[in-house]
Amino acid sequence: MSANMASPEPVVEDRRKARGAKSRALILERAAAIASTDGLDGLTIGRLATEAGVAKSNVQVLFGDKEALQLATIDWVGQIHDATIVGPARAEASPLARARAMVENWFAFVERRQLPGGCFMNAVSSEFRARPGAIRDRVAGRRAEKRRRYVETLRDAQDAGEIGVEIDPDELAFELLAFQALANIAFTIGDDEEFERARALSRKRLDVAASSA
Repeated sequence: MSANMASPEPVVEDRRKARGAKSRALILERAAAIASTDGLDGLTIGRLATEAGVAKSNVQVLFGDKEALQLATIDWVGQIHDATIVGPARAEASPLARARAMVENWFAFVERRQLPGGCFMNAVSSEFRARPGAIRDRVAGRRAEKRRRYVETLRDAQDAGEIGVEIDPDELAFELLAFQALANIAFTIGDDEEFERARALSRKRLDVAASSA
């Protein structure tokens, strides 16, 4: 082969990787939808293969066993959360605006039914709360990360003089996340009134914090 002729192998390999990544994303998207309504225990390789329209062996090659699939699904949902809720909020100009955006984006995410069971993390937290192991550890890590993000954002807002010094960022973050947990239950059982009440109270709590500045 002459020096100026490129080998086809890298191109073929890149296409193979692209197809594999696309297949993995489609499978994880379906896995997240299943787990959001039926829990991670309802997520089996056989069921997922059937609903995703792929061979069971393909799912096994991509993920190995059921626990690996469950962990990958948790991480996938975390990426969706970061892209649709956290990412847009980071573009806001001030810490308080970022906190407001995280709250509004969460309620909008659930309301859009991007996942049919609402907030995936709230659901699996209840499912694995008393079951030690890798899945509970991963879920706990995600929950801690979310709470830490709220606390840090509210603390930054306090440092910027946007909320009063008497406001406890840890307590306010706890309240906002508690409203979300209640809102997610309300969403899944079709209680629109309670869902909207949780959204309104979240806004009110941030308004009160801002007015104390």
